[in-house]
Amino acid sequence: MSSPASHRDPRPRPEAQHLSNGRFILLGLMALNLLALLAQIAIDFSAENLASASIVFTSSMLVLLYLQWTPALQTHPLSTFAVFGFGVTTQLGALLGQTAYWTSLADNLRVPMATFALLAGFQLLALIAHTGYRWLMPPPAADQGSLPRRILQKLGLYDTPTTGVLWFMGYVGLIAFLLGAGREGTFGKVMQGLIFLTWAPFLIPMYLIQLGDSYSSLRKQWPYLLFFAGLVVLLGLAANARQVMLSGFVTIALFALLGALRSATAVSGKRVLKLGVLGLVLAALAIPLSDLATAMVVARKVRGNVSAVQMVKETFYYFQRPDALAEQNEEQRNATRGKYDEHYFENPLLARLVETKFHDNSFYFVSTFSQSDTELLAQTTTDMFWVALPEPLIKRLGVDIDKKAFEFSIGDYLSHLSQGGPLGSRRTGSMLAQGVALLGAGFAVVYIAFCLVTFAMIDLLSFRNRGGQVVLSAVGMLAVWKLFQNGITNDSLHAWITGTLRTIPQNIVLFLLVATMARAFGVLLGGRSHVANNPPDRPDGLRTPV
Repeated sequence: MSSPASHRDPRPRPEAQHLSNGRFILLGLMALNLLALLAQIAIDFSAENLASASIVFTSSMLVLLYLQWTPALQTHPLSTFAVFGFGVTTQLGALLGQTAYWTSLADNLRVPMATFALLAGFQLLALIAHTGYRWLMPPPAADQGSLPRRILQKLGLYDTPTTGVLWFMGYVGLIAFLLGAGREGTFGKVMQGLIFLTWAPFLIPMYLIQLGDSYSSLRKQWPYLLFFAGLVVLLGLAANARQVMLSGFVTIALFALLGALRSATAVSGKRVLKLGVLGLVLAALAIPLSDLATAMVVARKVRGNVSAVQMVKETFYYFQRPDALAEQNEEQRNATRGKYDEHYFENPLLARLVETKFHDNSFYFVSTFSQSDTELLAQTTTDMFWVALPEPLIKRLGVDIDKKAFEFSIGDYLSHLSQGGPLGSRRTGSMLAQGVALLGAGFAVVYIAFCLVTFAMIDLLSFRNRGGQVVLSAVGMLAVWKLFQNGITNDSLHAWITGTLRTIPQNIVLFLLVATMARAFGVLLGGRSHVANNPPDRPDGLRTPV
């Protein structure tokens, strides 16, 4: 009788046959993480900097190993990407960004060791929560799952929108931006809620990667995409809104990164060369894009007082004046001597993507709180939860609260309690510092519970198709940046909770309504109302077998 071992499949497992694109990227990030740590030793040998760099290195390695050693990216892609994003936007991004500019990691931080230790602690809690969540809630089979998931499937959330629907959504988003920017009231809120659809046309290349030529033709689409991107950038300059300009490009880049991390395709020398060239191009573009972002900050002083055309001219005027840009950067550096500052990176684009400085400010502020300050923060936190609710609901509940009295951020309030800073500046805060100030070590339990709820909500935006593959819905694709940056953290507790419990359902509803409108008006350039959600398997990383 033969032994069980003799009946084992002699063929090697797929992961043993080749180095996949996803594993190659993770190994590359690990190597960069190690090189940055070694560089920090040469940059600043102080105990504070070495301890900070060591904490970030250890925390980042833990996340990267979690992605490599578990199937989390394949089974729960969006929630896993949110965990990864928290690490990048608070720790790894800071280490790599500061090292790239040959700057000490601890430079311009108030309490670097405490900040990175707390961030690493919350990162560990998120990993523990995600591990338990994956065990409790594996992705259901196609046509199965929870009641909310079955309802969303019936409503068509998991269907593939045609190119016509995506173009319709893109222009709806643009119109919403023009009509809703800076406007208050119900109409303004609805318009602002629709802005996330602006970059829907740029899902077309992503669907082409997944579905191939059966979906559309890239040759036909790319001129329109190029024109549309230019139009969005122009409108962003006219409104002096960097967020609108950045969101689309960052969303596309992050979605491509997620796809590459999930890819099981063997890495090739040609692809590595292409990635290297792309990296060099992006590095070359970083300087002019950074200058453009600074020019928009300088031109902001005339926003609201000049026409849109004049605003564009003002921006390019300052863009061509290096002395004005240098003066603005110097003003930001000098702000470090004041009571409040946000200066950490030399590159303003990095400052938009990595939020280490905001957490550091907030952790420092709460470390100075007295008991009375904590009590005031508790009362204001409760009030802000009420303020986050729609006005009609507040009135129906009989809550006596004036929303206009709370036109400030938690970042403002933490600074105000600690150092008497003014309210109304909309400074970025930290829900982690806010939670620690309110509950101390007990906030760890609350944070894990919130993470579990958030993971469940996030993963409603992905589904398993009939081929056994976990894929992303269109709403999930459009939400990639927000989930990456604010999936399991935010600038305040009420912003995180409302973002999870209100914004995700709101985006789903608005997406389905606009998609229905597109089909009703016959704006179906792709020819069909939807594409079946079980196309042929493609080893692109966006549809990956579990």
